[in-house]
Amino acid sequence: MRHPGERHPPIRSVRLRQRGGVLHAEELQGWHRHWREPYRFMLAIPWPGFLLSIAASYLLLNLAFTLLYALDLDGIGGAPAGQRLSVLDAFFFSVQTLGSIGYGVLHPSSLWVNLVVTVEALFGLLFIAVTTGLAFSRFSRSRARLRFSRVATIEPWQGHPTLTFRVANVRQNSLVDGRIRASLAMDEESGSGMMRRLVPLPLVRDQSISFQLMWTVMHRIDRHSPFFGLSRKDLERRHAEVLVAFQGLDEILLTPVHFRCSYGVADLRFEEQFRDMVKMDDPDSIFLDFSCFDETDPLESPARPDAPGHGEGGDQSPDPPAPPPWG
Repeated sequence: MRHPGERHPPIRSVRLRQRGGVLHAEELQGWHRHWREPYRFMLAIPWPGFLLSIAASYLLLNLAFTLLYALDLDGIGGAPAGQRLSVLDAFFFSVQTLGSIGYGVLHPSSLWVNLVVTVEALFGLLFIAVTTGLAFSRFSRSRARLRFSRVATIEPWQGHPTLTFRVANVRQNSLVDGRIRASLAMDEESGSGMMRRLVPLPLVRDQSISFQLMWTVMHRIDRHSPFFGLSRKDLERRHAEVLVAFQGLDEILLTPVHFRCSYGVADLRFEEQFRDMVKMDDPDSIFLDFSCFDETDPLESPARPDAPGHGEGGDQSPDPPAPPPWG
């Protein structure tokens, strides 16, 4: 355990830039940011880069031992009579030694070359072990192939405006004990200046025993919701963003899967509702039309209540309908 007074590595300053009304940290995305941590770097890098890195490491390792063998080329036995081995021969001898191939033609015949072969054999074992471990770690990682709707709507549901978005399981495999959490991030002025506040959004249903097809996620906007009483202009001014996180257990691999998504104010659709995906074209079956997954339709008569109970002297009912946050 480290003591607070001990010396810690410096934390790099980060600049936040606004994109689409949402603040994003510069240079925090992408695999290249892990270059100081080789293990994370090799897991985050794309497969072509991973294979290229392994090939480059293998080549450089052989070149390094080739230079050591070049200090005593006569110490490598097996050369044809009257011929002296070249540096290229020493390179291929290194390849055979590192891979424990051992064709038997070239062999060490001096103390120096025997010592180099001993060290290279050890490096060969380590190289194969590390490469195999990294490849296995990459193959064994389970990733959720989820598809979040491109937009989120605020539509009436059971007398309340409700933040709604959709999640689809692309693989359509069973994700056990799926859970979704959502939070509203927005700027807030405090005594010490501007700060970013993160408020949890209670969901109508935040977990599923077995998530396989589609999930309609809803947050009811009532007097307990952080959206309550905020107009679209208020959300834009405070750089509001809905952050969503999913976690579950892959039923086949028995490993946890995670997925994240976010909706800025530009992604919110006011006075619109999602198009119905359920088609009853057969009395014995239901057809889910995923071509309508992102489609929305205008509300025929969007409710814009006068929000009783939100002003002084108004109705103080225990749970009045909240005014929709429409600007």
